[in-house]
Amino acid sequence: MQKRFLDSQLRRALLGGMIATFAASVVQAQTAPHYVSLTYYHTLPGKADDFRKFAETDLLRMGQMGVDEGVLDAYYILRLTMPYTAGSDYNYVTAVWYKGRPSLAPLDMKAWEARAKKAGFASYQQYTDKRDSLAKVVRSAWRTSMARIGDMRAGYYTRVATYQVEPEYRQQMAQFLLAYTMPIAQSRIEAGREQGWGVSRPAAATMSDDEAGFSFSVSNVLKDSDTLMAGPGALTEEAFKKAVPGKSYPAYLNELNRLNAHRKIVSTRIYEVVTVAGTPPKVAPSAP
Repeated sequence: MQKRFLDSQLRRALLGGMIATFAASVVQAQTAPHYVSLTYYHTLPGKADDFRKFAETDLLRMGQMGVDEGVLDAYYILRLTMPYTAGSDYNYVTAVWYKGRPSLAPLDMKAWEARAKKAGFASYQQYTDKRDSLAKVVRSAWRTSMARIGDMRAGYYTRVATYQVEPEYRQQMAQFLLAYTMPIAQSRIEAGREQGWGVSRPAAATMSDDEAGFSFSVSNVLKDSDTLMAGPGALTEEAFKKAVPGKSYPAYLNELNRLNAHRKIVSTRIYEVVTVAGTPPKVAPSAP
């Protein structure tokens, strides 16, 4: 028992040191957590094309206003691709990255009326009427970004995998993602094989992991659908050592296999990035 405890403490200390080292290399990164609001839409029958045009014009303009006013870092819209749309209760998602902690106060209707008129509508009500004539809101959720690097642009594709991890292993999984997976993703971004990577979690202030049904949502951003469907390829020992210098490849595989026994995949989804306003921020890793 004592040996197991010491091994666990040593592993955590090593991972913690790697996290601190990598955090220092993330230039101009913001401090986590960073709030993201997700809203899921399902287009009405026969309205998918019209909603996409609405997303590329009116929704984009409204999101850009939030960026220009300094309220948002970014606003983007994702389209759920086949085959995941079959039987799904949604086919579009809007993601709103707030600059600061979002408010739960009622909407400032004066501000929203001004934005709607600036976007070319007679009133905010006219804007919501048009939106609601094309799609219905299915649900909304709050997330916090644990880490994010790279870029997000219209035309890119993103693969999002969500995992549920046993409670006593969630901290270790967070450490693993930051210590190993993030620098591996950074290496792939630098080589042009990926465009971005990030991890988000249910916002603890609004929902627990168990209530949300997952612990971690890991996103890989690729430049197009062909690159995404080709897959990342095998991680060779040479590539690992380049991404995580000075670390043991066998030890990495052992840790990965150990933690995989305590997590299960909840869902995998692929999205097209339809449009983007602003720039999602880099979010520095912080020890969980």
